[in-house]
Amino acid sequence: MATKRARRTKRRRRASASTNLQHAARMRQHQPPRVPVHTHPPFLHEPANFGSPRTRQQLTQSQAGQIIPIPPPKRLPSVIGLAEVVGAQYVQEITQSGQLVFQSAGDSGFGGTWDLELVAQVMAMDLHRPNPADQPAFFFHLGDVIYNHQYNFPESKANMYQPQFYVPYEHYAAKILAIPGNHDSNPQEDPNSIDAFEANFCADPPKSDAALTNLLNSPNRAPMYQPGVYYRLDAPFAQILALFSNGGEHEGVIRDNVAGNTQYEFLVEQLKEIKAARDGGKRVALIVATHHPPFSGGGGHSGSSHMLADLDAAFTEAGIGPDAVVSGHAHDYQRFTRTVQVGGRQMEVPYIVVGTGGHGPIQPVKPNFQRQPVRTPVRGISPTGVEDHSLQQYFNGFGHLIVTVTDRVLTIDLIGTKTQTHLPVDSVTVDLASNKITHETPPFSHPVNGEEQHAVHGRSPSPTGG
Repeated sequence: MATKRARRTKRRRRASASTNLQHAARMRQHQPPRVPVHTHPPFLHEPANFGSPRTRQQLTQSQAGQIIPIPPPKRLPSVIGLAEVVGAQYVQEITQSGQLVFQSAGDSGFGGTWDLELVAQVMAMDLHRPNPADQPAFFFHLGDVIYNHQYNFPESKANMYQPQFYVPYEHYAAKILAIPGNHDSNPQEDPNSIDAFEANFCADPPKSDAALTNLLNSPNRAPMYQPGVYYRLDAPFAQILALFSNGGEHEGVIRDNVAGNTQYEFLVEQLKEIKAARDGGKRVALIVATHHPPFSGGGGHSGSSHMLADLDAAFTEAGIGPDAVVSGHAHDYQRFTRTVQVGGRQMEVPYIVVGTGGHGPIQPVKPNFQRQPVRTPVRGISPTGVEDHSLQQYFNGFGHLIVTVTDRVLTIDLIGTKTQTHLPVDSVTVDLASNKITHETPPFSHPVNGEEQHAVHGRSPSPTGG
């Protein structure tokens, strides 16, 4: 009997196992295929669409209608001195203090969430620092001053500057210079976009010293009188080469068949002039500013590889490189370090993305494939195939830069808007003599105080434009 029971038990087990296998097979038929696990770095190697349903080819095709011929400067040379912006006496005080301080950020206009007024309030607090030498002399806006309302296309931008620029910065007392962003110039959004920008930032300059004095002392913000949409700003201890990277949503352009070659020629000419001055013993920091970032691993936008190639070509031709490159466009903060050889000199150059001026929502650095915040540093490969840069730090929150320049060092600090402290979230210092980074904030764990929590965990909405 025991033997029969054992045989019956064995048959039941075989039948049960067979049934279970059949059930598992049926379940597998209705399951989606497993996603392969990737082990390579999550970004920096291949540009991504960041949630866009369009392919890279479609993005490239759409960009073709967004590029405009670059407007010529209003006056030549396309150079403006800081004394024209803040007054000769203030420039003298800056020189005597031994340092230049200014603020910078991009992407401040109307958006799904709008933190511009809060960012502007925190920026205004910097103007009351106890030591006058630490008070910023001006704000350099990195573009996308205004945005279409709910992405309505086309929509006239002539009347947008009052609610999106003059009103939010009403209580911010410092002067503001700017470069156009893609939303300030995209002809698909408004065929006259760039005209509206020029009306507010490239107006006619005061015709006399007395008129300039009256303008500087006025409590009301008047249109700025930059020489053009691209220009050089000369200040004590620093020069800024401000470039117009055009109206493309996908990638920045400083020259091509539509944009023309004039801006590139200006860039090379200015670089050569600056190099000649350095060879003659005059060394000040050189900062290059573009709206589109050469490198980006988040914020809703990839880096602009073609623009980077043109910048590199200009640096090589002139035999001089920048001490720092600052950009907006991507709606977060990212700090890259790039090691390059220019003019027989090895340089460690910060490439900083700070599209955190108030346009929201923040769009984060892409999380890794385990949906966890990225751990820095992350190495990247340039379009030439050289592993020459790395993402050193990022911050998924609103904020602005404080740039401090002396005759020896260039320091760039990120002040977070919602961190409840005046201390920087991130900081980097470049020694101007050796072109080496001598100090930087070490990597930290995310999220940190002031970061957008929904963005850090990858739940921010898919970008509709930037």
